[in-house]
Amino acid sequence: MNKLCPSILNIAAGKLNPLDMEKQKRYFLVNLDSMYYSYNEIEEIEDHYNSHRLTSTIKLYCNTDVYEFMERTKMIFDRVCIYRFLEHVPMDKVLYFIYLVSTITREGSEIDVIVPNYTTLAGMILEEDVGSFRFEKRNVLLTTELLNEPSCPHASIWTEPRAKHFWEFEERFKVKTIWPRFSFDGRDIYIRFKAVRL
Repeated sequence: MNKLCPSILNIAAGKLNPLDMEKQKRYFLVNLDSMYYSYNEIEEIEDHYNSHRLTSTIKLYCNTDVYEFMERTKMIFDRVCIYRFLEHVPMDKVLYFIYLVSTITREGSEIDVIVPNYTTLAGMILEEDVGSFRFEKRNVLLTTELLNEPSCPHASIWTEPRAKHFWEFEERFKVKTIWPRFSFDGRDIYIRFKAVRL
């Protein structure tokens, strides 16, 4: 009997594939980001999900708001990747966002998150030397990671304890692994954690 390909949702994917994809021989991947010029319609994605997940690797692109997508889709994912997006979720919507992730996953589904680690960023501020030749470069990094652009601001703060607190608060997820100083896209100021749907 054929086994279904693992279904993966890559939130705010941009041009990045989920990490550890080399471990997957076959997969059903939906890259979700409002930046795509060329993309698949949601109906087409759901049709692929319902009828073609047995034998082939499928990579699709969806240009839809992440909240709307999770509120409306009937698809259930085995893995959800959220890289450099969670910090854009406003603090008053964090628990709702996590609830929505729970509605598109099943027991045992894995959530893979990469987000700026504010403990690391705070340490950089406390140790900075404005007279140092490295100050300007570090200032750009700090300003970007703490504030980002006004059109797309960072709106929630993440640390190891906060990751566990918010993702485990309603007992829908259990945080299993945390890497507190994770290097991603040329910067070592991130926290990466994996949670499992209960």
